[in-house]
Amino acid sequence: MTEDTLKHRPEALVLGGLGYLGQAVCGSLIRGGFRVTCLDSRLHGQDASPELAGNPAFTLAEGDIRDMRLMERLVRSPELIIVLAALVGEAACDRDPEETLQTNLLAPLSVREAALHHGRAERLVFASTDSCYGKRPGETLYEDSPLKPVSLYASLKASAEERLLDCPRGRFPKTVVLRLATLYGLAPRMRFDLAANLLTREAAVKRKLTVFSGEQWRPLVHVRDAAEAFLAAASAPLRTVAGEVFNVGTNGQNVRFRELGELIASLCPGSELVFQPGEPDLRDYRVDFTKIRENLGWEASTTLSDGIGEIRDAVLGGLFPDPYSPAYRNS
Repeated sequence: MTEDTLKHRPEALVLGGLGYLGQAVCGSLIRGGFRVTCLDSRLHGQDASPELAGNPAFTLAEGDIRDMRLMERLVRSPELIIVLAALVGEAACDRDPEETLQTNLLAPLSVREAALHHGRAERLVFASTDSCYGKRPGETLYEDSPLKPVSLYASLKASAEERLLDCPRGRFPKTVVLRLATLYGLAPRMRFDLAANLLTREAAVKRKLTVFSGEQWRPLVHVRDAAEAFLAAASAPLRTVAGEVFNVGTNGQNVRFRELGELIASLCPGSELVFQPGEPDLRDYRVDFTKIRENLGWEASTTLSDGIGEIRDAVLGGLFPDPYSPAYRNS
């Protein structure tokens, strides 16, 4: 890739680009024709994968999204801004609510204001979560369904959505919100504190997985498929995505935890599946994903069985010498 070729690629700024989802997003954007500047605080000590680090279309800037002097400088040139940077997960957020407020709400709003001031970026794609829907057993939820978040993490995501979507007329960037299903699958910065990943690790290592209750619903999506949704939102005509919210997932991967446990046990021969009574899960919902398929042409390509099989093989194959290391969880 020549310097002249790079110069003619549109620039994307990915905030939080070394995380579990972030590295996959950076890779998808580069393959999609962008050159990527990635900002990350390396909170969990992670490095860029060799595929990213060795790519001339990838530039790493180490820093924090709350550093407004740095943000003001970084937003001056890119046509696309993707906001992934956040404290993710209920436990991580509850540990320091003030830091969570700054990182998950105030910083993204400040980034958008700086981008509005410069007027260079055309669109801002914001990573949200379908946990904003809250505990809604028996309902199928759509992008225009009322949000009823039950955690600090989801509440701040919902607040950020509302404010970022409120863009002054004739000003740029326009915001696109992607409400992600629960992620799973292998990634360079691996997480084993996500439901499918954790249960697969337990089945592979301990030959026993425990599911509490099991009746709660949760939509799932592979991390690589989620990354491709960001590319779709970045590449679609602006009139198609400006001011829009898209649920990111697939209807076929709305599953009960009971079904998830049974599938993992079947793919990890010799493992024992145990169901235990548990406190009602505050995240219990089914989500419809028709809009993103019909408007952006995006569909998940990885089946839940294939994603679980990848994790099982990686754990049993020694890819993670200590799959219980704190490096593989957010809290």
